[in-house]
Amino acid sequence: MPPALRKRETHGQWPWVAATAAAPSAAVAYAARDWLKQDGRWALWLPLPVLFCHQTEEWVVPGGFLPWFNREVTHSGQDEFPITRELGLVINVGLGWVLCAAAGAAGRRRPFLPAMSLALFIGNAGLHGGQLVKARRYNPGAGTGVLVMLPLGVLGLIRLLRDPEVEKRRVVAGVAAGIAASAALLVVMRFRVSRG
Repeated sequence: MPPALRKRETHGQWPWVAATAAAPSAAVAYAARDWLKQDGRWALWLPLPVLFCHQTEEWVVPGGFLPWFNREVTHSGQDEFPITRELGLVINVGLGWVLCAAAGAAGRRRPFLPAMSLALFIGNAGLHGGQLVKARRYNPGAGTGVLVMLPLGVLGLIRLLRDPEVEKRRVVAGVAAGIAASAALLVVMRFRVSRG
């Protein structure tokens, strides 16, 4: 590993796993592109490699997501509160990786999880894009959030909704769950700051 990366503050070890998985998972997706095109499988399986790339941008290169979010979004005045290292692990690995993998495995016949995952992508992109406009400067994750996660989320949901084999009400329920989870995360973090 280059010395510049070794000295990088990633606020935990899990971001290195995401950074290590980003390129190989993207290469696997590229190699499987014909398979992913069939029946809209891309909407189910692309979120995980995209999430690895996004988390790499947020936490490793250029990094700085944790202090940025805590100081500029929640206005806590601290680098590691209200999102702590441990909470960052739970959110990104527990919710992010597990949900994306489960969504791919759930498939088109069980579209709640894929729809929730894609809706969370749109919410994440909304956070980064909104802060980009508000502050008029880059934030860690804005590039992949706005340029990759947003289109994948929107196009993936459109693909699910247009699929005749997909139960539309489950897609709608998944989207509602994704929106609720995105909003709840911000509310809980701001509540934590207010409680001090």
